[in-house]
Amino acid sequence: MQRALWRFSHCRWVPWAIGGAFLVVALVNGALAYFALHSDPGLVSDHPFELGNGYNRVLDAGAAQDALGWHGTIRFVGDSGLSGRIIVELTDAAGAPLTGLAVKAAIVRPIEPLPQQDLALDASGQGSYAASVTLARAGQWEVRVKAERGPDLYQFAQRILVR
Repeated sequence: MQRALWRFSHCRWVPWAIGGAFLVVALVNGALAYFALHSDPGLVSDHPFELGNGYNRVLDAGAAQDALGWHGTIRFVGDSGLSGRIIVELTDAAGAPLTGLAVKAAIVRPIEPLPQQDLALDASGQGSYAASVTLARAGQWEVRVKAERGPDLYQFAQRILVR
């Protein structure tokens, strides 16, 4: 009897170990819940349900843009430091320069929440449109271009590297 009592008295830590394991699980779950509630949800829109309902319009606009056959490229030509010119070159399906367009650009920083810079680009000949800009930081920037002529709309985005 004394030997049986001795074996059970040395196992008193087992309930504490089980309770400790549950405490660790609860703490980890609490930490994960905290970080999930206090991190960026990754939403692109404030109204994703409404945007999703109108997605067929987005697909139709993309098909209309593809039917135009327009192509565009974006360059940043630095003048000094972070100042320079954004140059957008637009061509049609045959490679001929597009003229007579109303071209706008939005410059955003993809990795930090800096304010968006909106630009109206002026025609500089041969399908080229340009505007002066001063950026806040060196590094990667995303330039989103919107070119319109009458009912025709062409949108594209390209990342540029500013040093």
